[in-house]
Amino acid sequence: MTNIKLTIEYHGLPYCGWQYQKNEKTVQGEIEKAIFKFSGEKKTIQGAGRTDAGVHALAQCANFELEKKFDEYQILNGINFHLGTEKIRITKVENVDQEFNARFTAKSKIYNYQVFNSQAPSVIEDDFSIHIRQLLDIDSMQKAVKLFLGKHDFSSFRAQGCQANIPLRTIDDASIEVKGKKIIFIFKAQSFLYQQIRIMVGSLLEVGLKNKNINWIKELIEAKDRSLAGPTVPSKGLILKEISY
Repeated sequence: MTNIKLTIEYHGLPYCGWQYQKNEKTVQGEIEKAIFKFSGEKKTIQGAGRTDAGVHALAQCANFELEKKFDEYQILNGINFHLGTEKIRITKVENVDQEFNARFTAKSKIYNYQVFNSQAPSVIEDDFSIHIRQLLDIDSMQKAVKLFLGKHDFSSFRAQGCQANIPLRTIDDASIEVKGKKIIFIFKAQSFLYQQIRIMVGSLLEVGLKNKNINWIKELIEAKDRSLAGPTVPSKGLILKEISY
């Protein structure tokens, strides 16, 4: 048995998230079907994380074991061929040792959330960002985002239905980049709670819109109450950018 690591890019809008669902189209489900068509082996792949419906990925990772012998070129092109017109592509295939597990050996994940801040929306950016017409206070948001750094109880930024045993998470890096009219919120951590990033961004936007002050973020962390935080922003602005092992 060969342990295979896949690096995967996908456009999330056509799919009901990463995780296999019996009666819905998902990223995992489509890849597993393509693996079967290519290899003749029915496999369940282990993803690094379960992205929600509409969330995109530049470098999601997954692994699975193959009994038959194929080289990396054959696996990459074989799976991609059978994915056909799906908005999913394998960008890299690697043979890894048996200890590798895409989920449990991941050291960190980087997510971007993109906001298009302009009077007029962009037809090009629309699938990968949310549009906000009002001018955002970038300086205040850049100061506020730093309050997320470190280990905290993120109960205020945890969606209902979160299955994590504890709400403690450590944010290793948090920043905001501005590229023209696009504002990119960047978060790095080993793991995140269910919809945590989308709630953090929704809260930061309240600061950027001057509805709340910078210190409000600190108050939310201390309050440990989801009902007090900002809205959960739409999934389409969220992109899984990188996973480190």
